[in-house]
Amino acid sequence: MIVYNTTYHAHTSVNDDFLDWLRREYIPAATRDGRLTEPRLTVVLNAEADDGTNYSLQFRARSLDTLRAWYESVGDDLVVAMSQRFGHRVAGFSTLLEEVEL
Repeated sequence: MIVYNTTYHAHTSVNDDFLDWLRREYIPAATRDGRLTEPRLTVVLNAEADDGTNYSLQFRARSLDTLRAWYESVGDDLVVAMSQRFGHRVAGFSTLLEEVEL
């Protein structure tokens, strides 16, 4: 199982709007076709940010191929939508993780 993690920094001026957008638009659009599942949103506690808040948004995908297909058909459009709405007031970077059996 692949964990698709994106860490965001939302400037204080757009923090509430950003969280609302994630909950109402981004997450439903990201999970609509079923390729991404189990969304989880957390605050990053060990990050220093005087001008905003850092968040981690995670989804699960069955494979890298599934994630790549999702990104090509859905993810790119969501990145553009976020950029158009928030500009430089929200920034993010993604990390791909693979679960290891304990």
